[in-house]
Amino acid sequence: MNDEQLVQRLKKHDEAALEEIMHKYNAYVSVIIYNMSRGGLSAADMEEAAADTFYSLWLNSGKVRAESLGGYIAAIAKTKTLDKLRAAGKNDAVEIDEAIMTDEYRGRDLEDAQALRYDLEQALMEFSEDDREIILRYYYYYQTAPMIAKLKGLETENVKSNLNP
Repeated sequence: MNDEQLVQRLKKHDEAALEEIMHKYNAYVSVIIYNMSRGGLSAADMEEAAADTFYSLWLNSGKVRAESLGGYIAAIAKTKTLDKLRAAGKNDAVEIDEAIMTDEYRGRDLEDAQALRYDLEQALMEFSEDDREIILRYYYYYQTAPMIAKLKGLETENVKSNLNP
């Protein structure tokens, strides 16, 4: 079943749809949590962050769009991981958005935030599709270079060289 069908069923609070989504995206969520936590969370905390991710998806199912299901789940997983890290007193993991939004940008209006996002998207478009995918997998989805290499059928050193031109 495709994401569009799953999201439509999820919006109707179909528990079987949630189970299918969990089955489809559990490994993806686990990778995000593992990579973001960098050893700062116990296995139980990581499992709880994953469960919290899917529970939040269930509670907010009305906001989900099928074309962005993976991204929406990733955003929830990142937030839940950061919450767990903060609760554990491990504040050294910073989300990319937080690192970019220095005091210079805090408090600016939505238009400025959208302009910054647009600039970032335009900068990413300067890269080839393959390089852009590697960059997003590494910096946004927190996948490791060996993991990306395996997924893309590349050598790990090739992935690393693409990340460090």
